Amino acid sequence: MKKTEITASTEIEATPEETVSIYLPSDGTGAFLEGCLNGVNFRIPTDTLVEVPKRIADVVRESRSELIRGARAVEAFASQGGRRIG
Repeated sequence: MKKTEITASTEIEATPEETVSIYLPSDGTGAFLEGCLNGVNFRIPTDTLVEVPKRIADVVRESRSELIRGARAVEAFASQGGRRIG
């Protein structure tokens, strides 16, 4: 059986990413918001207006939204006579 060698182009065209400005208020957890998206680490300073790729801004916005939603759910659970968590 003959082996066929497959090669891929190693040239990757750099396409400029759309960036947006975001401001992250300090929430007492540190001077930076750190995370990872698809294997790419990011570190965004708090209390500073910064330009970030739109995909990172979308993840940060969704994450903050879910934190608020979770806190509201816990509060509603506790206020309805549910067991306290923690």
